[in-house]
Amino acid sequence: DPESLGLIETLRGYWMQKGIKSRDGVPLHQIESFESRYLVRLPPDLRAYFATVDGMELGETDPDMFSFLPLKVVKSIPEELAHFGGIPDYREIMRSLPDPNRWFVIVDYLISSAVYAIRLSADAEGSPVLWIGGGTHHRVVASSFSGFLEAYLADSHNLM
Repeated sequence: DPESLGLIETLRGYWMQKGIKSRDGVPLHQIESFESRYLVRLPPDLRAYFATVDGMELGETDPDMFSFLPLKVVKSIPEELAHFGGIPDYREIMRSLPDPNRWFVIVDYLISSAVYAIRLSADAEGSPVLWIGGGTHHRVVASSFSGFLEAYLADSHNLM
């Protein structure tokens, strides 16, 4: 999809302008391995993103402290947050979020002060992005990964 690719190139350009080190895209077999492991299919925009730019280098953040995760560290909510009892305490997310196994953390904000997760399914339909700021605090910030990128590039503060 040319629109998604244009958005991804805009994102890459923004990161380069800010001196943020991004990762080269991953080969298709790594995307398919992720999909097989979790029995999901990435929506086309997220698939294009990981094939083009695989997030930021680990430890990198933008000036506002957003860190886009590489595919190799993307995990489901139960894997990533269910046992995180720090500040904020994410342990309640398993009860407060419907179907937590279908949500995957793709962006970290300020060393897990908040995270952004996308809903994945077997048919790649309906993949909203949530802001999660603790065990019971979450809200949809975009109806798709592309929508999340558009909001991030327009003004990342609106995502918080």
